[in-house]
Amino acid sequence: MKLPGESRAAAIFSGRLRSALVLLILVFCSGNAIAADRTVVVVLFDGFAPSMMSAAATPNFDRIRREGVWSDHLVPVFPTVSFPNHTTFATGCWPARHGIVGNVFFDPERGKYLYSRDADWLTECETMWQAAERQGARSAVFGFIARKSETRGALASRIDTQTRWEKRGSDMARARKALRLLKKPQAVRPALIALYLKGPDKVAHFNGTLAPETLAAVEESDDVVGMLMDAIAALPPDRATSLVIGTDHGMMDVGPLVNIGRIVNRHDIKGHIAAFGASTYFYLDKDESADRVAKALSGYGDIFTLYRKGEYPAYAHIGGSRSGDLMIVARPPYWIEGPEALPDYAELLGIASFWPSTFTPLIGGAKATHGYDPNIPDMHGIFYAWGSGIAVGREIEKLDMIDIHPTVMALLGLEPGKPVDGKIVKEVLAQEADE
Repeated sequence: MKLPGESRAAAIFSGRLRSALVLLILVFCSGNAIAADRTVVVVLFDGFAPSMMSAAATPNFDRIRREGVWSDHLVPVFPTVSFPNHTTFATGCWPARHGIVGNVFFDPERGKYLYSRDADWLTECETMWQAAERQGARSAVFGFIARKSETRGALASRIDTQTRWEKRGSDMARARKALRLLKKPQAVRPALIALYLKGPDKVAHFNGTLAPETLAAVEESDDVVGMLMDAIAALPPDRATSLVIGTDHGMMDVGPLVNIGRIVNRHDIKGHIAAFGASTYFYLDKDESADRVAKALSGYGDIFTLYRKGEYPAYAHIGGSRSGDLMIVARPPYWIEGPEALPDYAELLGIASFWPSTFTPLIGGAKATHGYDPNIPDMHGIFYAWGSGIAVGREIEKLDMIDIHPTVMALLGLEPGKPVDGKIVKEVLAQEADE
């Protein structure tokens, strides 16, 4: 029906506008439907430094360089150790927001955190599997921390049992479990399959970044990647599947150990310490003076850098009540570990009582570690992506750990978790390459 006063030209324009809007809606819905049907396999290797890749034979990673997206500079969050970065990888949040500020720390209400996988320790932020499940997308999670809550149970449609490191079996065995899920009918097949794999981390700690044992572990990781790629390539043409691979941190070769227990005893520092990798938090007793302790520790400037709470460096997004009154960060090649990492006989040997402030362990010490300033290139890790929705033959100069979560959620056609600090890395996505 023609409206009063409406010209013929206006009516034609109005009709064309409605048609264009309908077309745009159809295109938008079609794009989301394609993304929603996509399966994204996410792999987090532990302790995978780019330097290891350069020295090993990695034909499958090399293939991704040709056919997908890659970077030698996935920048971890500080502390550049496993548990804060596992959590940031999964949530897209800084440690100050998700609350996992170290492998070890103290919470004023909950007490000591010690390598816990319980999602109840998170103070904020959704993991990618929680965000996916909330939006109706099934997920399966193997090995990751925060896949289960002690009070809420499993946080994904499928999770594996939480076992100690030495009982987890091989990375290849865990990856094969994921492959079985790829073959499930769409009605029960997860949209997101997240795998944490041991990678070369532990081997590199005790042998060095470029030791033959470490390079062998890298090549085993490459075999796992090849198996995943072959399985994805063998799927029917209508089965859109992406593979996203990252690591929690890099690694560098190190020298003397900072004997933090001896330093605490020498200066009679009252309180608790949480030491890991290259950092230590000091949680001082109420009657202990931060000024006194800071003055005592200032004499070790050639070994570590001292920071007061509220004056942490810009790279340390770790505020809140869980970070210490003071923090020290080792200067490479020095490294730090707390009493949890020392052997049972350390106390009998008097290591914290009369040994020097730094020493190189004769046996059992680390040859390589991490935990330093994330701006140090050796702390950077690898990032690789391949398959449906991924750009081809593109190197990304640098990307941040907080950006992995929103990028994975974009591949799934879903909104990121709430809240989130990261952003979508558009260079990863195929449509960015086509523009």
